[in-house]
Amino acid sequence: MPATGLRERKREKTRDSLAQSALRLFSERGFDRVTVEEIAAAHDLSARTFFRYFASKEDVLFSEGDRRRTRLLEALADQDPVVRPFPALEAALRLVSTDYAHERDLLRLRHRIITSTPSLSTRAAERRQGWEGEVIDQLRTSGRADGMSDLELRLVVAATTTALQVAVEAWVASDAPDLDTILDDVFEQLRNGFGR
Repeated sequence: MPATGLRERKREKTRDSLAQSALRLFSERGFDRVTVEEIAAAHDLSARTFFRYFASKEDVLFSEGDRRRTRLLEALADQDPVVRPFPALEAALRLVSTDYAHERDLLRLRHRIITSTPSLSTRAAERRQGWEGEVIDQLRTSGRADGMSDLELRLVVAATTTALQVAVEAWVASDAPDLDTILDDVFEQLRNGFGR
């Protein structure tokens, strides 16, 4: 068991290091001007070894999102199934948002790379839709969405996940010290239904 843990930690360390190098290269030269071979070479690795960690160079940018999606689904699953979708999602998304607090510079860098590359912006939107589909499935399976129409459930999921995205983007673009304050505001506006 300890050997497996050590092997997994080394694998994660290499994966994180590859991702950091890729982000640095993308930032310096532009996403489209960097090859997988160059990312791998920065670590004295082959392209073949790179593909053991990432399916493509696009996946380097979105790998952290995969971890957060998993964490979100786990946070939802850990809650009492009597908690309705909106409060369950708000609590789960706030838990996931704690990861962002220590990654502001990295988020700024990623955001700049993605928004400056049209194909990546499209891929990011596709991935968000995939996230939402998985969340909807989990909410349905758990029974917490019983009695809700498909339209209602999709609206709640889209609104809450977009609220997190908007809050993070506003926080990253500002000098505001606290993401939680922005989250409080966006979720309060959702609860009030923008009735003002």
